Amino acid sequence: MDQQAAIDYVLSLAREQGEPEVDLIVERSEQLSLRVLNGQVEKIDQATALGLGIRVVHQGRTGIASTERLEAAALEKAFRSARENALLNDPTEVVLPQAAPDLPDPQDLELLNPAIERLTVDELGAFGLEVEATARQADARVTAVPYLTVSRSSSAYRIVSTHGVDYQQRQNNVGAYCQALLEDGERRKSGGHMWVGRAWDPTQSTLIGSTAVRKAADLLTAGPVSGGQVPVVLDEYCAPQLLGLYLGCFSAEAAQKGQSRLQGRLGELIADESLDLSTEPHRVGAGSSRYMDAEGIPTRTVPLIAKGRFEEFMYHIESARRDGRESNGHAGRSYSGGIVTSGHNIVMPTGAHSLDALSGLPEKCLLVTELEGAAGCNPLSGDISIGVQGFWIENGQRQQAVDSVTIAGNFFDLLKAIRARGNTYQPNLSRMFIPAVLVDGLTVSS
Repeated sequence: MDQQAAIDYVLSLAREQGEPEVDLIVERSEQLSLRVLNGQVEKIDQATALGLGIRVVHQGRTGIASTERLEAAALEKAFRSARENALLNDPTEVVLPQAAPDLPDPQDLELLNPAIERLTVDELGAFGLEVEATARQADARVTAVPYLTVSRSSSAYRIVSTHGVDYQQRQNNVGAYCQALLEDGERRKSGGHMWVGRAWDPTQSTLIGSTAVRKAADLLTAGPVSGGQVPVVLDEYCAPQLLGLYLGCFSAEAAQKGQSRLQGRLGELIADESLDLSTEPHRVGAGSSRYMDAEGIPTRTVPLIAKGRFEEFMYHIESARRDGRESNGHAGRSYSGGIVTSGHNIVMPTGAHSLDALSGLPEKCLLVTELEGAAGCNPLSGDISIGVQGFWIENGQRQQAVDSVTIAGNFFDLLKAIRARGNTYQPNLSRMFIPAVLVDGLTVSS
């Protein structure tokens, strides 16, 4: 049966079996991906996924089950499993919301570009070949372009409930990643660059290839620097990557489980007094925008930090009821999973400085332009220990490229040590709107 018939069938099962507290999620995703190697399209992958997840709140207990087959027998089995799972769980006090009136049209968020849906294999392949050609022509030391992919993807999401909730939205994007390998004598280094957006821009092919080569070329002359506690600038790509590792501490559910150092600290000064941080789900065209969360709660902007003070946790229905509050619309859920805390778009306001100006504020600093894994970062304790690449800066001038160094510190100390911010966000499609930051107190070691 089609999607609407499957939804109607599940709601009819709820009525027949006397279950007034039921909601369901339907997700559909499509991806077309091409790999380019040595002047030809080597591989084409096309994948489609469809699933329906059912949540039954039975006598205060929540059960979840899912199916990837929209057939009567499969839907009945999933519904029965959700009821049975509910009986096995502890009471949750979850009460499903009524439908919200006057919700805006999701199309106002501009998450779907029809032009991307029409992109053909030939167009994506030509784009990838141009990226590869640009990379090979950018520097005589390029010996290979070992990894180059181009893809477009789209997804659709719908939540329906026995309480009249019915919300759906679609989104898509197109992107590419290129990795170039350079050799100069005994030294071999690779550099990569990714682009992802909601606007199809063929001219990006030149930028992707040349940027990947430039990053590798920089590393050919890179080396370690003397260690110590020095100012560090995280550029507009690295700042959201690093800070994003620790944002789970703003989850009420994490705090209730003893997994957040922010438990019991509402209203305290936890960051520099100039710092604001919020979740903004209504940002047009952003990576994680929506008018309704995965439980049918209307979303809204929520300040996490305002003028340095911790303002509010992110709640879904269950975590909010534990604290005697109302959900502020931060439930996330896939069709095959349970409710989790979702931060939507995370926004830190920009500052006044370009990246060069920011790097020129201290007499000396380390400008970080690449992060190398996060195995040494602990989201619970806030400890930071991560390998980085970048440039050593003195008096605003780049002195040398840097690799084989580690920066170390703590996320909660870092929030209080942000001295200045950049004036722009990274250009890729993202849910993280965090500019470059100049930070004191991190330790650099080779």
